[in-house]
Amino acid sequence: MLNKIHDPDSGMPKAPVIDLGIVDSKRLQMFFVSVREGSFASAAQLLCVSPSAISHAMKALEEDLGSALFRRLGPQVRPTAAAIRMMPMVEEILLGLSTIKSELARLEGRLQNLIFSLPISLAGLLQAGTLSTFHECFPHANLEMHLKSDRFVRMEESKFDFEIDYSSHSSEKFVRRELMVENLGAYVAPFHLLGQKSRVAVSEIIQNLLVFPDHFTYEMFQQSAIVGGPSNLRKWILPNPLTASDLAQQGQIIAILPEWAVTGPLREGTLVKLALPGIEIKRTCCAFWDANRPLTWTSEVFLSLLASDIESRSNTLS
Repeated sequence: MLNKIHDPDSGMPKAPVIDLGIVDSKRLQMFFVSVREGSFASAAQLLCVSPSAISHAMKALEEDLGSALFRRLGPQVRPTAAAIRMMPMVEEILLGLSTIKSELARLEGRLQNLIFSLPISLAGLLQAGTLSTFHECFPHANLEMHLKSDRFVRMEESKFDFEIDYSSHSSEKFVRRELMVENLGAYVAPFHLLGQKSRVAVSEIIQNLLVFPDHFTYEMFQQSAIVGGPSNLRKWILPNPLTASDLAQQGQIIAILPEWAVTGPLREGTLVKLALPGIEIKRTCCAFWDANRPLTWTSEVFLSLLASDIESRSNTLS
């Protein structure tokens, strides 16, 4: 799941296929020091190994890469054009490995806290699989999820690592990362009278009891679907999309819900989506955090797992 940190549609370049058998970090370290020192003997002294170990490792590396890396001139060695081309890339790899090692050493035996908030209506977005994988990555981590009913808490007054919300907050004080574009629809049981029609008019929907997961969704539905229509709809605001989905499956109500909340019922055939010609309701769910307080590695992994899980569920509807 960790290989999907970036949205494939976000314009980020795709990661290359990694050949895990091509090199190892010890050989890369020996190569880097040998080029820098200009001598296998000097490199061996710095790395506390024998010169012959360096020589054998470099021959093996040349065989793996299919390219000569050194011109051997007695006790001295000179890098070939291929080696010179490799040097900055190898240095970047070794710096990255060093950073990983120091991060792991810093985390070893120390509890990590992850504190974030999200609207009550989004609580169902977090699945057991995401949380279980996160626990495998950080078995000693403390995780706190705060549910909120208000729209977008002022983060400068909070201690959250990040917040998840529908807000399009654009202040330069905050970093915004898109997690998903949520498609909202009207869902009913297949045996409901409207569930048996190929096309449904809004006037038919508003004659029924409508259930919304939050007041924001209700406002969006009013603005998008019933402009100029009645404002005294029969509605329930239930801050739990899964409960609304259960009620809709019983045939008692029409639920206005995001697709992720009805993935299972749609697949099982216990809910159907009403076709509303000309009406499309979308909203963007994002993670926000203080621009002056970069995300921790723990937060990065958690958001990556969440984004991957969301993408996986979305693909089941495609």
